[in-house]
Amino acid sequence: MLNSQPLSLKSMLEHPQFVEGEFWVRKQYQPEELVIVEGEKGNEIYVILSGKVTVCTNVKISEDRHMLSGLCELLDGEEFSHACFFDDEPHSATVKTVVPCELAVIDAEKLKQFLEEHSELGFRLLFHWFKMVLPRIRQGNKRFSSMFSWGLKAHHIDSDI
Repeated sequence: MLNSQPLSLKSMLEHPQFVEGEFWVRKQYQPEELVIVEGEKGNEIYVILSGKVTVCTNVKISEDRHMLSGLCELLDGEEFSHACFFDDEPHSATVKTVVPCELAVIDAEKLKQFLEEHSELGFRLLFHWFKMVLPRIRQGNKRFSSMFSWGLKAHHIDSDI
């Protein structure tokens, strides 16, 4: 019988055929080290084995002023950079370590090949990703709505136009 429970990437690392060194590697990072940079392309998905990272995005204030805006912090067991599994677009955020970290770095193409051979695991992993990403999308929508409302008020724009 097919087990339909979600499967995280962290638990996938324990699968006997998802071999370390073949599909993924462990990598150590020091505090304040960049893992991925917004705007660059990558083909790796990350699982935090230990430590904490911050996810931030570049906000353009004016032509010559920019700032990094923190979106969230991720902890042990959490995953990031899933989009490269689905497309070849640049990263939409920067991820930087907060403390010393050990990350599992998974090659997205090799993960796809593995999941083609183990489709029941692929279904469970995708289900897990949707359960993880949907709250992030909802939170992003709330933030966008709040900022939009703030902008309308700050510029004295009446919503009855």
